Amino acid sequence: RAGPPPPPPRRRSAERKARAAVADEATAGAVSDAASVSDLSEVNLSDYPDAEEGELPDEGEVAPPSVAESAEGLCGSDSPPILVLCHTNHALDQFLEGILAFEPRVVRVGGRSQSEALKEHNLAERLRVRKEERAGSRKTLLGNVHAHLKGSRERLSAAAKQSHRTWGGGLLSGLLLRGQRSFRGALAAALERLPEEGMAAWLGLPPAGEASLESVLAQPQMGPAATEACCDEADRAAYSGGGPAAAMESVPLVDRWALYNSLRAGAQTRAQAELVAALESYRLAAAAEQALEEAEALAVLRGAAVVGMTTTGAAKYQTLVRQLECRVIVFEEAAEVLEAHVLASLGKSTAQLLLIGDHQQLRPSAACHELALHYGLTVSLFERALNNNVPYVRLRTQRRMRPQISRLLSPIYPELIDHPSTFNRPAVVGLAHPAYFLTHQSPERTRGDLISPENPHEVEVLCCLAALLVGSGYAPGKITVLSAYVGQLIALRAGFAACGLDGLVLSTVDAYQGEENDIVLLSLVRSNSDGRLGFTAVDNRICVALSRARLGFYCACNLEMLTAGSELWRQVARHVADAGVSGAGLPLALGDVSAMPPPSRLGSVESSAADVAPERLASGSERML
Repeated sequence: RAGPPPPPPRRRSAERKARAAVADEATAGAVSDAASVSDLSEVNLSDYPDAEEGELPDEGEVAPPSVAESAEGLCGSDSPPILVLCHTNHALDQFLEGILAFEPRVVRVGGRSQSEALKEHNLAERLRVRKEERAGSRKTLLGNVHAHLKGSRERLSAAAKQSHRTWGGGLLSGLLLRGQRSFRGALAAALERLPEEGMAAWLGLPPAGEASLESVLAQPQMGPAATEACCDEADRAAYSGGGPAAAMESVPLVDRWALYNSLRAGAQTRAQAELVAALESYRLAAAAEQALEEAEALAVLRGAAVVGMTTTGAAKYQTLVRQLECRVIVFEEAAEVLEAHVLASLGKSTAQLLLIGDHQQLRPSAACHELALHYGLTVSLFERALNNNVPYVRLRTQRRMRPQISRLLSPIYPELIDHPSTFNRPAVVGLAHPAYFLTHQSPERTRGDLISPENPHEVEVLCCLAALLVGSGYAPGKITVLSAYVGQLIALRAGFAACGLDGLVLSTVDAYQGEENDIVLLSLVRSNSDGRLGFTAVDNRICVALSRARLGFYCACNLEMLTAGSELWRQVARHVADAGVSGAGLPLALGDVSAMPPPSRLGSVESSAADVAPERLASGSERML
């Protein structure tokens, strides 16, 4: 394990000890997070006995560096920064925002950030500020490079147009034919002034004579000696008093065709040579500009303690990543990243790799289904390390879900612990249970435009439930509606639009990994006589679907069919049955109506919690809105 030597004994603040303790265990290998930890300062030090103040490793034992020590030993003025890589832009924003709480020297690479807090930490913004503060000599150098690049670009554009004209199928003007050494004198001067129409007349071609032009191009080219003899004869005719017209008429028609072909071939050769030269000039100018821009970016990044980018950004800015020579690389969402993406981010300077993720949630997605099915391409390096008994640390305390929701995950995370902050979450207004499964036997159907199932009954039920929640005063942005299938998502979006419910967060389960909201409504769609579960039988997707809600979780599904085809659903259903939180109707808590906040405006939907009769929501077949 590479890293700086252990520091001498010293007193550390509680916050710093917590971060160091978490990082010291994380360096052992992969980290599996059963739920998000939003603030390291909330970590219970009693869970980390090796974080006691002043405790040092035994003599001769080398301890891995902590995050705090890495910041001191690896991120000084002369040391490379820590590189943080995430699979998605949203996850990267969240991760870097957490780091900003204790380390301001953060630079975010990439322009897809939606975080206001990271706006001034974006690499493009840092470069803009640096440009304004740049010294005069540096400005002159960059100005010269930009001017040279602009000139090279204009030259390349002109060369490309010239090449297109000379190699095209049309007739060339006399101006394009000039430049051949053996072609000179009065004949050359006269032909250079001819446009395409004049050249056609000199060659004896009719105005629309494409076939005649083909016959001209089929003639052999005139050699250099014959060209010089032709020019000499034209000079004699011109100087004898006939002028340019006599020079042109002195060339026989067949010789004109051969001369034209010779001049055309020479023009094509010169145009090709100019295009190659212009392209090389532009390449060198662009490389010079890129080198200066990379030097500017590298200067900014080397001054940071933490550099963050997505895995796509790491591939795009591979040169910068290599030149940074980061010794510590942190991968968030590592269980969702292809192994090749992780390996491509490692360099010869990498001394420590931290993988953070949850292999029990979504796996990496592969473009080739055959590779995923037969060759394990969707097995991440994170999961492969765990399968091969690489030491890891599991974060067991969750701070997202209230206990009634987190208990649904007990078959997946049997050691999950609820943080005390989740115990006193407010009840969901108007509903008797914070988590409930609305069961039914209504069949699914397949959309005509998509090979994706939809369930109209679940659409109707969730529209009613969403109207009830919004009417109870919940902001639409605090409610997320998830679907296991795109077809159902389209149906849900149409249903909510017809009801006038705007602002709800609608997403598929896969696209919502890493997200959370106060209230989550889930439509699992599948309900058929064949017992086909499809995506809903995948344990990783079940895990994601059940773990997104903070305050309330409500699922519309055919629970009987799900339990018949999945062991995990059978375990979840046993807990649901023991808790009594499933049924065809959803129990309401109408006794709390007097304490409800004022209902939100629903547009064309004129409903509130007091307008909804329990039996109407329970039936599910009547339209409430």
